[in-house]
Amino acid sequence: MNTYVPQHYAAATLFRFGMVLHDAARVLKSAAQRLDQLIAIRKKAADDRRLLSEMNERELRDIGVSGGGPRERYERLHALEWRQPM
Repeated sequence: MNTYVPQHYAAATLFRFGMVLHDAARVLKSAAQRLDQLIAIRKKAADDRRLLSEMNERELRDIGVSGGGPRERYERLHALEWRQPM
């Protein structure tokens, strides 16, 4: 026999409770890993926006981003902030 078959009601109950706790821990670990990934992505996006906002017109043109004026850059960055995934 490969499976564990408890002979007592209390042991069976504790065994099932342990299985439920184990499954819950697995789900929580998965959720925590997804949350860590989301936080890392948002932090990188914030860093990238900060770097773009610090670039001058020439640097922006060199990387292929239209320079525009300061107001246009502000509006573009503000629009990017609102499009971030939640």
